[in-house]
Amino acid sequence: MLDSDEWPDEPDEPDPEARWGSPEDDLVSVPGIDLPGEDAEDAGTEVDSDLAKFFWVTVIYANVALAGVSIGLMLVGFRGQAVWGGGAVAVGLFALYRTYDLYRTYQDHVAAEESEEAEDADSEPSEHNG
Repeated sequence: MLDSDEWPDEPDEPDPEARWGSPEDDLVSVPGIDLPGEDAEDAGTEVDSDLAKFFWVTVIYANVALAGVSIGLMLVGFRGQAVWGGGAVAVGLFALYRTYDLYRTYQDHVAAEESEEAEDADSEPSEHNG
């Protein structure tokens, strides 16, 4: 006896995808637009290497801070592991401090560059004869 003979009165199952047809053919074709001065080669934006370095290090520190504080608090609260939880919170708080410190360092770096540019512009002789 075959498995299909066990339930001879059962109807055939419908194909659930048959009601949608062919989605690849039915999709609307959205036209693209060309913006002047925007080439495929120039799609990327150049970022200052100092900015990129500060950004990625800050992102890593912020992620460590979030993980350390949250996991540490959960270890203390749910499992009662004060030593491991306290250590994780301490690591997280240190990473949070380093995140803030890097942010302030970069802000000071940008402010120093702007003041140097302003001093260079002021020290150049003007072309106006008065």
